[in-house]
Amino acid sequence: MKKISLALLLTLYGLVASAQTAPSKGADWEKKLFNSEYALPILIETALANAPELENADAARLASMEQRKIIRKNFYSGFSINSSYTYGSMNNWNTNGEPVNSFNAFDAPLRARYTMGLSMSLPLGQLLSRHNTIKNQDLAVIQAEGSKKLTEKAVRMRVINLYQNLKMAKNQLELQQQAYQTAVVSQEIAKKQFKSGEIMIDAMSNVQQAHTSAATALQTAKVNYETQLLMMEETIGTRLIDLIQSK
Repeated sequence: MKKISLALLLTLYGLVASAQTAPSKGADWEKKLFNSEYALPILIETALANAPELENADAARLASMEQRKIIRKNFYSGFSINSSYTYGSMNNWNTNGEPVNSFNAFDAPLRARYTMGLSMSLPLGQLLSRHNTIKNQDLAVIQAEGSKKLTEKAVRMRVINLYQNLKMAKNQLELQQQAYQTAVVSQEIAKKQFKSGEIMIDAMSNVQQAHTSAATALQTAKVNYETQLLMMEETIGTRLIDLIQSK
């Protein structure tokens, strides 16, 4: 009869412990965080805004666009404007409109002359390949834009994976909390049974080992959960509690 009573007592303690130590509903921000329909779009948006890969992708796209402008303007590098200004004795015209030609420079009148002209020198190969060069740079711009889209997709997938790992770590932590509390209750009951001589040393040792294993598993679950939190916060660039509460 005593064994039956102890078994019933152990069961009762286990039920009470589970009821008392069941994971709390948590704060409002935690409820929102683990509501994927609400939290996941916010996390992805924040991560995209914080991703250094996207900054590099934007810079590469802008650099390609600027290079395209440079290539288009290179056509005009073959054109040049020339001007000159001279002053002194030279073959000129006298006041009667007749040319004055003299081998003696001192006999010629002094006058100023300013000339200006436009010249062009463009290699034929450069001229013929200009369209291809511009087209090639247009493709480089398209490639840079595509690279940015791939980067955005990679960031989204990383956030989704981190979020799923975070939820799994949360569930594991809650289960280990329950298991640990059950082990604590079982240990207390076993101690009373051991003192009263109802169980032997080997049974007590097994209970102690179960308690130690539950405590170790609980600490491992806590560390894993904290790690997942930190990894998510590193990705989004802010604390989760601050982000969720600000929305």
